Amino acid sequence: MEKHKIAMISDWYFPKVGGIEYSMHTLAKTLTMHGYEVSVITRSYPDIPEYSRRDGVSVIRVKGRPLPGQSRFLMPSAYKELFGLLKNENYEIINCHGLDSPIGMAALIASKKLGIPVVVTNHSLVGNTPYRSLFYLAGKLLLKNVDAVIAVSSAVEKDSKLMTKKPIYRIFNGVDSEDKIVKVPFPVDPEGKLVIVTVARMTKKKGVQNIVDLSPSLLQKYNNLLFVMIGDGELKEKLEKTVEELGISRNFYFTGEVSREKVLGYLEQADIFALPSINEAFGISILEAMSKEVPVVAMNNSGVSDIITNGVNGYLADSLTEFSSYLENLIEKPTLRTSFSREALRGLSNYDWNRICEQTIRVYKHVTYEKYHNNR
Repeated sequence: MEKHKIAMISDWYFPKVGGIEYSMHTLAKTLTMHGYEVSVITRSYPDIPEYSRRDGVSVIRVKGRPLPGQSRFLMPSAYKELFGLLKNENYEIINCHGLDSPIGMAALIASKKLGIPVVVTNHSLVGNTPYRSLFYLAGKLLLKNVDAVIAVSSAVEKDSKLMTKKPIYRIFNGVDSEDKIVKVPFPVDPEGKLVIVTVARMTKKKGVQNIVDLSPSLLQKYNNLLFVMIGDGELKEKLEKTVEELGISRNFYFTGEVSREKVLGYLEQADIFALPSINEAFGISILEAMSKEVPVVAMNNSGVSDIITNGVNGYLADSLTEFSSYLENLIEKPTLRTSFSREALRGLSNYDWNRICEQTIRVYKHVTYEKYHNNR
């Protein structure tokens, strides 16, 4: 079968840093290496060219400022430009990333009008929000236009089934162990300290406040801990103020938003990775920690449950009390940390991007066949 011209579309792309940004670009890069022509269509930012190439991938940024008073939705001209691109550039398949991406969802609607096969990759969970029922309703309406859904974990697959009867394919995200690493020194000497790293947006949904809440009791037992909080978000300043008020600021380091290369550099210096999010759709940061041989403590019943087998290659906690207990186990038992790390490293081949690319290509071939043959 011929290799298609593919449009990957989302608001969430570089220079922003996050799981969707990384996974969409790496998939696009890998597809390009397999001979496909791939364009990423995303939003514009000041001082960033409208057209560029990155790792062989064409990047097109639709022009348009955000609507006044918010940052998510762009001016109508941006979506009009997007429609023109999809109409005139002869894309044979569209892959939108993120149900919360306005550009992606606009492309989903446009593809229906233009008759272009479209796949949506769902990277997130609705979670326990007061607007839960509204989000599911919006998802049902939007996914009426889709030909297939790719879910990045079994938890996301289950969530997606509440919104559509269209075919859903579970394809995990991956990790590239050969990515560049920038080793960044800590602001304090880590000598003699046990470094616990968390990589997440500093938001309530990610549960980062739980690390701060649990830390005083842990520090009473182990005063050599250094908690490194990597990421930015609405809670960052509040959490920094909290640790200052608790008198434990010397045991915390908040990096703010940093590049993925620096994240990997920090992980190389970590002893334990801790992620207390209960709504983690997948957890690319978990794979990154595993690739750097850092043992993981995370919450059960989320996308992380696909990656970690409790007590074998990491810990999955059913409560914050258990989460804290698991941290203590790893703090006290270096041999257990080594055992988890080695076991986790063995399973990383399941998350190779070439393998993920091949699985994704099969989905593309299925939906294009259905669209162009069964609808004659």
